[in-house]
Amino acid sequence: MNCRLLLLFCLLLTALGLQAQVQYTTENPRVDDVNDRDVTIRRVELTEQYTIIYMKFEAKGMGSMGRSWPFPIPMPNGGRGSQIDVSSHIGFQPASRLYVNQGERSYKFIRAENIPAETRRRVEPGERVDFIAYFERIDPGYTVFDLFECKDGNGYVCFNFWGVHIINPARKDTYSQRTPKPKPPVQAKPRYTPRTTPGVGTPDETPARPEAETAPAASIAINGITRDARTKKPITATVTYRLISGAEATGDDPGDSVRSVSPAGKYTIPIDRRGVYAVTASAKGYFSQSDTLTTNRVDVMRDFNLVPIETGAKITLRNIYFNASKFDLKPESFPELDRLVEVMQENSTMNIRLEGHTDTVGDFDANVELSRNRVNEVKRYLVSKGISAGRIETVGYGPSRPINTNKSLKERPENRRVEMVVVKV
Repeated sequence: MNCRLLLLFCLLLTALGLQAQVQYTTENPRVDDVNDRDVTIRRVELTEQYTIIYMKFEAKGMGSMGRSWPFPIPMPNGGRGSQIDVSSHIGFQPASRLYVNQGERSYKFIRAENIPAETRRRVEPGERVDFIAYFERIDPGYTVFDLFECKDGNGYVCFNFWGVHIINPARKDTYSQRTPKPKPPVQAKPRYTPRTTPGVGTPDETPARPEAETAPAASIAINGITRDARTKKPITATVTYRLISGAEATGDDPGDSVRSVSPAGKYTIPIDRRGVYAVTASAKGYFSQSDTLTTNRVDVMRDFNLVPIETGAKITLRNIYFNASKFDLKPESFPELDRLVEVMQENSTMNIRLEGHTDTVGDFDANVELSRNRVNEVKRYLVSKGISAGRIETVGYGPSRPINTNKSLKERPENRRVEMVVVKV
């Protein structure tokens, strides 16, 4: 009997000791975005060693389950002999990570309780599963983190969370040395210098020249409609154009412009010299949109859907270029960024967020860091042009938010992008 009492007493002391190790607890933390609506974070505890995340998975009834799929998928270990139905199985990937400060630091997964980390657990329709995930301790002072369990694929929906807000004050004695240092002021010698000659790109990077015409060219044109991207209604806009490459291009051809006609929003650019044209549509209260169009023997159709400048608006900066696996801006990016500078100067109270994305090729952590470095480089350019750094937020999502399957060489470049979101007008 005495031995049993002593054992119970020791277990009680151990439990109290574990409880005492919890430094901060956040109940039902605020989450900015979640990948799978069937799973929620109920509590986050911080101890000396761990970041402990208490989660709940609640399987919906048959026919309305968030993980319902019309076909089985292979087991995660790649085996072909067995199949699972994603609608009734869950698991937690051991490669999961926590990220803070747009991927500046990452924290490894340690273990999970009540959910398998290698296989899948069957979940009946309507069943609730409470499970716990242990990660390395987030450094004091970081109060927002992202949880990346995995990349969606093969029919599997990942437990990814963006912007989990927790209680995690900085340590006055040690954390001040670990706090990310503010960015140094812009150096006296600018990183970027204005272009001294007109044109886009360098001579070896311009599009291929079309074949020279030997006979008088027939009359052709670039036609299209300018619309409001949100309402799809035609708007009046100014469409500027300039010949940048072709048999008849001199490299310093002046630009010209036409106006789209109200109320149909139609515009026509008469083409008397064939080649590659840089075309930009712009209207007051909208972000401008650009494209390069090749003219040859037939008319070219190009509609422009302009995004209004309003809080929450998102556009992809399509003409931003980097070298492969690098974050240095290429000169071809400057015209697009200069147009963004003009918009921010015209709208002096507008704040933006730059979001960086990559494809899924390569190491996940390295891609997150690359996307963060690229948007910081774009921010650095805007600041060098006189835009206040306080008006620009940056975040790097790496490969976690693809816009296609990433399977083909054609699709991957679409995922390597910089997006801009209007935070405040």
